Amino acid sequence: MALVQGMQIAALRGGQGGREYYVAMVANSDLNNFFTVNMDPKDDRSQRQLDPRHAREIAEYLISERDNYVLGALVYAVDASCTFEPSPIHDSMGVLTIPFGVNLRSIDGQHRRQGLNEAISDEPDLASDSTAVLIYVEPDLKRRRQMFSDMNATPKSVSKAINVKFDSRDPFAIAAQNLVDTHPLLKGRTDTEAARVRRGSDDWFTLGAVYDSLKRLYVGGTGRVRNPGSYSADAIEEFGAKFFDLINGSRSEFDDVRRGIATIEEMRERSIMFSSTTLRALAIAVHMRLEHDGWGTDLTSRYGKYLKAMDLSPSASAWTDSGFVSVGKTTPNARNQDVLAAARVMSSALNGGR
Repeated sequence: MALVQGMQIAALRGGQGGREYYVAMVANSDLNNFFTVNMDPKDDRSQRQLDPRHAREIAEYLISERDNYVLGALVYAVDASCTFEPSPIHDSMGVLTIPFGVNLRSIDGQHRRQGLNEAISDEPDLASDSTAVLIYVEPDLKRRRQMFSDMNATPKSVSKAINVKFDSRDPFAIAAQNLVDTHPLLKGRTDTEAARVRRGSDDWFTLGAVYDSLKRLYVGGTGRVRNPGSYSADAIEEFGAKFFDLINGSRSEFDDVRRGIATIEEMRERSIMFSSTTLRALAIAVHMRLEHDGWGTDLTSRYGKYLKAMDLSPSASAWTDSGFVSVGKTTPNARNQDVLAAARVMSSALNGGR
């Protein structure tokens, strides 16, 4: 048998959609040496454009979680046939030889690939790990592009609530999980999986909204926390409990629903307090007040009477004038600019309108 010059890797061979493909476990050092990082020329591209910021975020994740990271499989297409030497154990197991000079085209995972490359530059030990790679034999550009389209045609994104529910690292996620399990306002009334409260549900908020509110309570604005690991989950939970105590003790809407005076659907028509967007805006407003009044301020005694007096009906001019609620609607607008505008109105109201 003629010796084929190329990169040899252990692989599994299979067929899918009329194509031969291979599943390989590739050392990260080999990925850096043989699998392209840079995008193909524009006319040959079968991927979206590379976003350097997203790649850098992945690199920072890999570095910060060096002993606990997870990196999904990369998908490539090779534009020429490869040689596969089956193992005596099974003819689908063996050694794949990718000839030198063939082109490996990225189909899926270019940001993970670039992020890994950058992470290895900062943390060379990562080169000793390995990454799963799927390699399809597909020389035709049109068919490669169709592969990319097919792979991205039907994905279902995971809701923020699920991400928060399963996150055991982020202190804000841990605090949110504990609060929805223990706080009297949230316990049994928080959807821990859906992206939004379903129509007809008995839930008041989502776990994602509780999580977002805790971050805005701490940092205000968009809730972007630069270094979550520097925060204490216990401290966040304690402070968050005071925030939800303020709401629970100041707004009668919740007791009206608990006592059966009104249904949740009826109350949503009368008050925006049951909106997750309102929860975020109120968290920003409290943050604004604490920046002025001092972080040792007792929330309920200082702001309770003002929150109780706040007109949270959807038609209130404070919300329609600020753009937070469109005229004739009952659901707040979730655009950041509208949430910030509402937060400023709420912050003034929590200070007695001053």
